Amino acid sequence: MKRLVVLILAVLFIVLTVGVLFFLRDKKDASEVPYGYKLLLTLDGGLSLYSQDGRLKVGKNSIYVVLKPEAELRSLYFYMPPMPGMGEMREDALLKKVRKGIYEGVVNLSMAGSWQVIADIEGKIIKRDLSIPFEGEKPKEKRSEGISLDYEKLQLIGVQVEEVKRQELVLGFNAVGYVSYDLSRTYEVSFPSDVWVLDTFGRFEGEVISKGKPIMKVLSPEVEIAREELRIAREIGKQELEKAVLEKLSYFRVGEVISSPHGGVILERRVSPGSFLKAGDVAYKIADFSKIWVIGEVPQEYGSHVSKGTRVLVKPVGSSEEYIGKVDYIFPEADRSARTVRVRISLPNKNLKINQLVDLYFEKPIGEVLAVPESAVVDTGRRQVVFVEVERGYYLPKIVKLGRRTEGYYEVLEGLKEGDRIVIKGTFLLDSEARLKGIYGEGIRAHEH
Repeated sequence: MKRLVVLILAVLFIVLTVGVLFFLRDKKDASEVPYGYKLLLTLDGGLSLYSQDGRLKVGKNSIYVVLKPEAELRSLYFYMPPMPGMGEMREDALLKKVRKGIYEGVVNLSMAGSWQVIADIEGKIIKRDLSIPFEGEKPKEKRSEGISLDYEKLQLIGVQVEEVKRQELVLGFNAVGYVSYDLSRTYEVSFPSDVWVLDTFGRFEGEVISKGKPIMKVLSPEVEIAREELRIAREIGKQELEKAVLEKLSYFRVGEVISSPHGGVILERRVSPGSFLKAGDVAYKIADFSKIWVIGEVPQEYGSHVSKGTRVLVKPVGSSEEYIGKVDYIFPEADRSARTVRVRISLPNKNLKINQLVDLYFEKPIGEVLAVPESAVVDTGRRQVVFVEVERGYYLPKIVKLGRRTEGYYEVLEGLKEGDRIVIKGTFLLDSEARLKGIYGEGIRAHEH
């Protein structure tokens, strides 16, 4: 009987021991971090670094690494850039893979100072600056003006962050316009003497003619008188009189058929066969359209962004052709009813039609400015807000003052500085969280004051 009791007790002891071991193993699997290790720091990409005493010191340090989601850690090392009188330093962590996504090992740090911890997670390099000795991340008390999210929620929302930096931006905007004659290349045909118009050779307004083509046949009374004077001067042998009469005939454009002095299109024909034309009256108005003007109607809100030399893309309506030009003149008057400012672009004519409508795209370099993507900005109705990443999983809404918008970016005038990390994806859900918590009514109001 005594032996049976001893046997039963032994069996119970073995069962309890095995159960405790399974319990401890399951507990370790659940926590993933051995007893005694404390969180040291976290990096983007889901890397959490633990140490036995929750700090990094000069000398040997036992560390434990957990990756969520599970991934392969190719390397983990500490790097110190070169300084005057001292070269760069690198201390690699000696790690052993416990299982996928979990590593255990040691790292030996040779000196105190400013280091970088650098991890290679399946080819993605992640860095963070820290100072040795490093006491580890202290738990932050929750503040009402910020939003805290755990790792799983971050993954679900798909939050992405980006550093605020300076960028070269080009301000672009659209306008409309039309093709016009180059008015500096229009010509008038007139006479220094009275003439009778005998024929116009069928010329009409809108006709395209080349230089030298006949445009009318005329008879001038003064020319006929001058011819008679020339005949008499030759008969009596007066060379001085002959010379004077020849100069007069040259001035009167002697000859019955008048040719076009320029090539182009006939804008106006003010004479007809049988009509009488007084000296100085305009008979024809001809425009050379080898070069044309494009008159752009720029909305007044963009008027200050246009100056002489501003680049313009010209695209005729109904055509696949595109032309690059520059603004060469800005008209002094604005159109009050249309609320536009007229500008002029000179172009060589490549089958463009006068009065043809064109679409215009203007480009003006803004220069290097502090800029954020449009996706980072939340417009609450009364103000513009961006979410700044204070630390991984903690985001603070900040009011910003924005300037010009172009190329998918806003110019930042106030509220951010270069290097701030802002949320560029997932802002909609962060905005919803902020509204539910009433942050816009409390925290942001405090910032405004």
